[in-house]
Amino acid sequence: MNRIVFFLFFCSIHFCGFNQNYREYHQIFHRIDEDVLTQNAQMATFRLDSVLEKFDFVYAKHCMKAIQICLAQNDSIRANLWLEKAFKQGIPIWLIQMNEGTRNSLILVNTQGTIQNFDHFHTTYLNKIDQNLNKTIDSLLVIDQKFTQRMNRGSFFLLPIYWVQWGIQNKKQGAILKSIIEKQGYPEEKMLGLPHLQDSIQFNTYLSFWGPSELRDARVQIMLQHCFSTWHPKDVKFAETLIENLYLGNIPPTQLGILLDFMFPNREKYADFNFGFREIPKSIPTMKKVNINRFGIGLNSLEQEQRNTLIERERRKSRTINKEIMLE
Repeated sequence: MNRIVFFLFFCSIHFCGFNQNYREYHQIFHRIDEDVLTQNAQMATFRLDSVLEKFDFVYAKHCMKAIQICLAQNDSIRANLWLEKAFKQGIPIWLIQMNEGTRNSLILVNTQGTIQNFDHFHTTYLNKIDQNLNKTIDSLLVIDQKFTQRMNRGSFFLLPIYWVQWGIQNKKQGAILKSIIEKQGYPEEKMLGLPHLQDSIQFNTYLSFWGPSELRDARVQIMLQHCFSTWHPKDVKFAETLIENLYLGNIPPTQLGILLDFMFPNREKYADFNFGFREIPKSIPTMKKVNINRFGIGLNSLEQEQRNTLIERERRKSRTINKEIMLE
């Protein structure tokens, strides 16, 4: 058994002993997608009950999705539970109002007390955020963007110099981020919340077009992608650390899959790290292997992901993205 396969197996066994295994969490939401697409909304609500029961932290976008499902079922009791959870996960009232799939939760009789207590729930959300780490990540992103934009927009004749400077800076940034992740965990929504989401002017237009599935904090993902786009070690131990953070709920599987695809080249030697984000498999055996890898970290299959992407694309074209129940 290859080292990474063994590690995935070890994580599955280790975290199955605890209620909060976030690989299982993401698998539940992929099953909910299938319930929604087959119009089995009742089963979807039962699965949502299990999420509330088993997991303390729920991603903000999944709170929005749960409200959409409950309203589609005319289930005001569950809708109120998920509205409270949404407020505790940092969702502002303007976002609930903007999305046609969640808007009606604000006029239900039994949600009025929850709405009146919004400030209390939002304070609960803010108290969970590591503000010092948030500032650190912001400052690192400023540096990352400075060197990246110089690469993307600088003089063609100076490109070789910018490339070397970018690579040197990426190496420094990568070392800092690796140290943070190893000591504190992967800094994403669970630790840092949803930075800047309270700026309704900036995000209203963006989320109106893309929908609530785009609710995420991708700052560290962006920086690590840049680090892995220049010279870097193929660090299996660090990959295992990232996978462990998945099981803890610190990093969603999409970000994990993207980062591992960027960290390791698409070669047979590193087949266990291929998740199909950088290159679509060209053969059936490779497709099967990639899907096994994806299932191992809580992703859906490539076929399901491509189907969902096409559905969401059509919804954006028809401007119904905020009317439909969002997909993963």
